Amino acid sequence: MKAIFSGLNGTVAPVVASYFKEQGHKIKGYDRDVLGTEDYGLIKTFLETEQPDIFLHFALGDEAWSEMLAKLCKKLNIKFIYISSVSVYGDHQKGPFTTNDIPEPSSEYGQYKLNSEIQIKKVNGDSTIVRIGWQIGNRPGSNTMLDFIDKQMRDFGIVYASEDFYPSCSTLEVTAEGIYQIAKMSPELYHLNSNLDKSFYDIVTLLKKQHPFIKVKKTNDPIIDHRMIDERFVVERL
Repeated sequence: MKAIFSGLNGTVAPVVASYFKEQGHKIKGYDRDVLGTEDYGLIKTFLETEQPDIFLHFALGDEAWSEMLAKLCKKLNIKFIYISSVSVYGDHQKGPFTTNDIPEPSSEYGQYKLNSEIQIKKVNGDSTIVRIGWQIGNRPGSNTMLDFIDKQMRDFGIVYASEDFYPSCSTLEVTAEGIYQIAKMSPELYHLNSNLDKSFYDIVTLLKKQHPFIKVKKTNDPIIDHRMIDERFVVERL
């Protein structure tokens, strides 16, 4: 199988691409500096030349770009996977969420992700949508939970962690394995989350064992349950 990835300069896509490569698949990056996001003919020629089996769209960008990619993949018989986010659910909504729960975003990012999902499905009903949670990460300096914790430590000398906040989250490695599983499944909407029962305070306490620089204080704010569930595939639990 040959897979094209957008977003290889980001946090999640490189880890997922490495996992696909380890499984014996060919990987090609979408170079936005060369291809841009608006030239239909140029992007179509690129896809026709590369002849991928699958396109995994991680990169942030205009909703019209995602719509164009989905439409082209439909036309060229390429499986299209869009990586969305738990942020489509608002903080006022209470999980655990199934894929049948109607999202009500409370952030611009969440609304952007939901709008992209809708436009993609409108032009390509065979697209796969994967909503992922907060990525835990292995080190500070990336857009992950550990990076957030590191910034909290530098700003306040301690991490204030709510025992009433239940985030959807996974390690990058588990996310990669989960997306690989989903890539072989039917084109539907999926939720990818490792956290079934742990609060943010529980998670930070666990991370403290691996990263002794962390100091944590238990709080009761915010009160949010953003857990997602999906019983159609199995990933390692947190």
